[in-house]
Amino acid sequence: MYVETVVQINERDTYQASVRLRSAAVSSRPPVDALVRFSPAGWLTMKPLVGGRVLVVSTSEVIDVTNIERVQTLDA
Repeated sequence: MYVETVVQINERDTYQASVRLRSAAVSSRPPVDALVRFSPAGWLTMKPLVGGRVLVVSTSEVIDVTNIERVQTLDA
């Protein structure tokens, strides 16, 4: 996975990012702008900004994550 911006990533925080999945790349679709959380371990939970349902995808399905920005911090 390629991350364009270096940020502290943890499973509690929510990020806004552009996510490109293998299935989208095969059909030449653009990246999905979504709110993402890197949990559970090995998975990416994402909710598209423009409608759509919450998806949980394996990190092996993710080609790259760009334009990443933390939008919510849940400090314990």
